[in-house]
Amino acid sequence: MGGLAWTGAAAAGAGLLGLVWWQGFAAPPDGLHGATSAEGEAAYCLAVAERIGEITRGSGDPKLEQHLVEQVAFWRPRAGQRPGIGRVALARDTSAPGINEGAHLHVAIQDCAHRAVAFFGHRFSGFD
Repeated sequence: MGGLAWTGAAAAGAGLLGLVWWQGFAAPPDGLHGATSAEGEAAYCLAVAERIGEITRGSGDPKLEQHLVEQVAFWRPRAGQRPGIGRVALARDTSAPGINEGAHLHVAIQDCAHRAVAFFGHRFSGFD
């Protein structure tokens, strides 16, 4: 009876693994917040960090301000020749009906930081 239970558990585990693998193909191919290219994603993240900096005008928590400086420095070279596409996309997202700009920026800056760390292996000194 114990062998049968282990066989069933192994089959269920293999089935779940297969399901997760298969569902990965259904994931959208685009980047963060609808970006269709790596440069578009970088431009969006750059726009987010710059917009938060415009709102706080350097008067926020010093750790947050340092993190924003680091994000701008990280994303600017990756944004390519057209960083304005990020501003346009951010304006589109934050001006949609029912969207709270502050809440959207809060989530977006976290998404961008996570992308920099998880995908690019970047280390923000402000995280230390």
